[in-house]
Amino acid sequence: MYSVARHFTQTKRHFFLPVICDDWLNLNKQHAMDDQVKKQLMARDTGHDIECRLESSREISRMYEGEIKTIEQLDACKIIHPGMADREVLDAFRGLRAKLFGMNQGEGFVVMVSPVVPSSGGSFVASNLAAAIALDDTKTALLVDSDIRNPGLHKLLDVDCGFGLTEYIENAGEVSVQQLIRPTGIPRLRLVSAGQQHETVCDYFTSVYMEIFLNEVRSRYRERFVVIDAPSVLESPDARILADLSDAVILCVGYAKSTRRQIAEAAAEIHRDKLAGVIFSEGN
Repeated sequence: MYSVARHFTQTKRHFFLPVICDDWLNLNKQHAMDDQVKKQLMARDTGHDIECRLESSREISRMYEGEIKTIEQLDACKIIHPGMADREVLDAFRGLRAKLFGMNQGEGFVVMVSPVVPSSGGSFVASNLAAAIALDDTKTALLVDSDIRNPGLHKLLDVDCGFGLTEYIENAGEVSVQQLIRPTGIPRLRLVSAGQQHETVCDYFTSVYMEIFLNEVRSRYRERFVVIDAPSVLESPDARILADLSDAVILCVGYAKSTRRQIAEAAAEIHRDKLAGVIFSEGN
């Protein structure tokens, strides 16, 4: 379990700079397709496994992307991109990505991002972690909005809500996973929205169909990484259920939003083997 950072950092132009409670891993340069990927994989895999990974990379390259967002649109959404001026923010999320890859030996995973209390930058961290994963052209990220009471990622990314998690679980067998997945205009980054907003929330995530959903989306591509944007782990039972379905959990602490006691209580809700770290941000 990682210790809590003792300071907060501020950034320019309203970007939030996350500080994860662990040493940063050295970052690798972006890899090109096929030949360079093959060299990278040869270090750990051989034969059939390498060919499977290469085929996965080719499939990812053929994904439908829709209308690609401009740099101005990405800046307006506060989404990182290679051409952004603030390299410190970009490198912070690349470092977080590298840390998670290291924890899972580069294999696909499901990571839940949850604020200790609301308005602590959880959606910002989740969306930019997914964007950082998608910067690697051999991998694909799926961002899942699981905040059913206060969904917002479809608005942030300007994506048609359409069918979401609630419709999938309420209409088991009638709505397919494929109907949920939307291109975002960011290459290799897909979104599944929360669905229609409900005043009274049922126990959606205790349904076996939530587990089926996660199993299907993570297996669709071998190099698929799922990032769940969850509600507050202290205030929502949904977040605690989703933590059990995830491989790793990241907690977000907003500046002057949480007490030490709240941070400790939130961490105690997560199995220590799953707690990847705590990130501090300026909040939403």
